Amino acid sequence: MTNAHSAGDPEAAYMGAPALDVELPWLQRFTRTPGFEASREFLLRKAAFLDRLTLQQTESHGSEATGPLVRTAEMAAFGLVEHDTEHRGLSPKGADLAAGEDYRAYVREAYRAWSVAQNH
Repeated sequence: MTNAHSAGDPEAAYMGAPALDVELPWLQRFTRTPGFEASREFLLRKAAFLDRLTLQQTESHGSEATGPLVRTAEMAAFGLVEHDTEHRGLSPKGADLAAGEDYRAYVREAYRAWSVAQNH
């Protein structure tokens, strides 16, 4: 299960994350690194970047973001879920009931856990 400092709280999930303008060059650099684009770290950071960008757009427009950016964030999040299902034992049970926001919530929880692990 999740807690208050995970999927339901993007602010807590992304606390201490690099600014978007810092994260983008990292993503661009590793997009050009053969094989790295399939690594969990890349998939996680890409999905988190797109989720954060979508959240930022929502804040600046005062309503829920829609359209291509949301779909792109959801697709990146789904890519991480697929990776974790194949490589980390994540159960696909209930996947047919999951929506894009569920995948983005998974990214937030995974990013928070990854970030905590990086700082220890």
